Amino acid sequence: MKAHKWYVMIFISAISFTVFAGNETLEGYLLNEEMAASDVKVWASAPKSKMTLTNKKGRFKIKRVDTAKDTLFVEISQEKTWAIPLEWANILTIRLKGDSIFVKREREEMRPSSYGGVVITRKMLEQTGETNLLRAIARKASGVEYVQDNLLIRGIKSFTLTNNPLYILDGVETTNVTYLTVMEVESVEILKDASSSIFGVKGGNGVVIITRTGNLFNK
Repeated sequence: MKAHKWYVMIFISAISFTVFAGNETLEGYLLNEEMAASDVKVWASAPKSKMTLTNKKGRFKIKRVDTAKDTLFVEISQEKTWAIPLEWANILTIRLKGDSIFVKREREEMRPSSYGGVVITRKMLEQTGETNLLRAIARKASGVEYVQDNLLIRGIKSFTLTNNPLYILDGVETTNVTYLTVMEVESVEILKDASSSIFGVKGGNGVVIITRTGNLFNK
């Protein structure tokens, strides 16, 4: 395991990668000394982002963030609010120590798929702490919800027709993937909007392409 160093608000050199500007999810942890700091207000400078509170583990998540431009704000008290430039990072670990703040920035990239969607690797899914594959996908993929043992990609469109996405497991269409665990898969591709249109009407609610470990025929 590679060792990480703590930095006090220093600049991290930009790295070349594909960025879905303004539509990323920022995740992080806030620690006071070595203890989780809960119920702390955090928000981003992104126009569409909302203020949130850290949970009992000090964890927070903010959607619709532009990591290249936006700043994270952490309200320690009514008199003190820290401004933390993201500098391309979409994972932050923030540690408060006295009157100082230490920030570790990391970049976890969701790379584009060959279909124009987004690829989520098993490593990324494991970081959610979930073992159920669908729950892990919903926690990791922006705009995806877990509803009644299924995924909802675009929001509920009908109360009478199915809203389930098209599932493709190792290249074969299927209707049941609820039994799959995170450890069984190599990657998951999420397709929606224009990228899912290549599957015609079947892809109208989005497409979830799952590749299990040992079935990397399409890589």
